[in-house]
Amino acid sequence: MEALIYGYVRDELAEGHSQELEDAMCDLAASAGLCFAATFHESTYGDGTAFAELTAELKRADAHHVVVPSLDHLAGQTIPREILLAKLAGEAAAQIWTVEDQ
Repeated sequence: MEALIYGYVRDELAEGHSQELEDAMCDLAASAGLCFAATFHESTYGDGTAFAELTAELKRADAHHVVVPSLDHLAGQTIPREILLAKLAGEAAAQIWTVEDQ
């Protein structure tokens, strides 16, 4: 069985291109031999709810992969990027994949 990977997108950075970003994340997952499960969308004025839901889902599903269009999608929250990356690594042993680096 393929390992699961979840997407995370901040909608204000998607600028109306959410579907294209999700397609790119799905393509990356497929090329890495991972099963793309779902995308968590942080609303324009997000409070981190989608990030918290993502973290909970990773633990629930025993999944360890997250894909983002770029690391910018993990910045701009009330919590700095490094803390979010550490939270994903510490709570879900998650590896972060980025579309822009592929």
